[in-house]
Amino acid sequence: MKTTFAVLLILLVATPVLARGEFPVGRDKSNPFSDPVQRKFLPANEAFQASAWRDDEQLYVGFINAEDYYLHRHQFALESRSPGVSFGELALPPGKRMMHASLGEIHVFYDQVVFSAPIEAVEAATEPLAITVTFQGCSDQGLCYPPEQIELEAPHGSPPAAFATSPPS
Repeated sequence: MKTTFAVLLILLVATPVLARGEFPVGRDKSNPFSDPVQRKFLPANEAFQASAWRDDEQLYVGFINAEDYYLHRHQFALESRSPGVSFGELALPPGKRMMHASLGEIHVFYDQVVFSAPIEAVEAATEPLAITVTFQGCSDQGLCYPPEQIELEAPHGSPPAAFATSPPS
């Protein structure tokens, strides 16, 4: 009888704890977002949403950041996945100066940023360009993401509505 009572007591206590995800059984330790403490942070693709577009001479990339998230200016890189196309030097706005706890003085972008690079192509074309963008960002709450890479298509034409009022860099 004592054993049955002890098992019932454990189940009554453990079931609500397991349902709330507070008991570390089965937690994916390789994913920081599976930790209940870390769940308050957005995944990188939600914290930093990117778009790309182009005209005949320039490629533009824009990021919209979630509130209280920022991107590091010095971590942007751009690579073409389209044959015969490369890019010149990135043109980035200055950003906001910040004293970072581990990096010292850096420049960052809150809210949104648009940067550009000249298109260097074997022949002029208007089809979308396939690109890979490297970036790194952080949350004001202390989480810094590792450098991320995303693949985008940059169609020829006007910027997306979210960037239509932002002057290109």
